[in-house]
Amino acid sequence: MEENEKSSVLGKVRHVGERLMEVGGEVSRLKTEASQAVEDAVTEAKRLAKRGRYAGEDLIDDAAHHIKREPLRSVAMGLAIGFGLGALAVWIATRNARD
Repeated sequence: MEENEKSSVLGKVRHVGERLMEVGGEVSRLKTEASQAVEDAVTEAKRLAKRGRYAGEDLIDDAAHHIKREPLRSVAMGLAIGFGLGALAVWIATRNARD
């Protein structure tokens, strides 16, 4: 009976060993996939940052061109925006003081 138990235990150990090798292969594959996903995300983030920077530069260039082309209108627009923001700030401050 001892011989039968030894072969049974040996078979179980062999099965566990094979399963551990399979799991190790799966872990390795998942690690590779995760690193590729992170690398892809980093690359996409860099591209997005470049596009944002280019869009910001274009906006600044367009604003500079518009100001050079129509300086009086640009100054009037700036004054109107400043006045509007000031009025909004005063309105919010007085509204909060009343409450």
